[in-house]
Amino acid sequence: MGWRARLEDVGRFALRPTFATQPLAWGRAAALALAVVFVLDLLLGELIVWLTGTWDEAVGLLPELIEQDISLAEELFTGLVLAPVLEELLFRGWLTGRIAALRFAFYGIAALACFMVSFYAEPDLAQIFGLTGVATAFAGLVHWSYTRHRDTDVPAWFTRHFHWFVWGSTLLFGVIHLGNYEPLTHPLGVLVVLPQTIGGLLLAYTRTRLGLGAAMAHHAAYNAVFFASDYGWW
Repeated sequence: MGWRARLEDVGRFALRPTFATQPLAWGRAAALALAVVFVLDLLLGELIVWLTGTWDEAVGLLPELIEQDISLAEELFTGLVLAPVLEELLFRGWLTGRIAALRFAFYGIAALACFMVSFYAEPDLAQIFGLTGVATAFAGLVHWSYTRHRDTDVPAWFTRHFHWFVWGSTLLFGVIHLGNYEPLTHPLGVLVVLPQTIGGLLLAYTRTRLGLGAAMAHHAAYNAVFFASDYGWW
């Protein structure tokens, strides 16, 4: 599949995501596909940032990014390793639809709920919820490792409603990034995470068509470009 056909396939997926039983085997064709989707993600992200930034200069409704009090090494580790691995596992790792993967997704949702509560709870309770979230995620990973070769069936309801699972996880992926910004002062402030939302949909395409490893690489490379631009490294 050439780059034009790949773009058309991405467009069809965005309009109505379809289930893929097996990702493309890694090779030249897969590498080209990954490059096409990645460049598309960058171009759309830059366009959306420019459009929303221009609009915000006129109306001033978008929240400001929260400055993180962490070192550059910690920020790079989080953005280039931790976030690509954990976020892809949580939001898109289960898009194979296999029972073991879907079970892991439920663990992930429960862990995410604990982490979200910890952000707003009192310090003592925040630590408890945070540790509970870590324990839940670890339990899910252990359970998945023991059952992933056994529980490989894909339920019919999953393939039938696959597009809703992709769209829902994509929206959740965008919304969760609101935590990187100051509290909203207007409902339209959610547009600040539109690049992440569009990116999440493209990552779902990468994950289902090219595999989980490709999605993690896509995610990490996008963050690397963001860091390089943000820190003026080019």
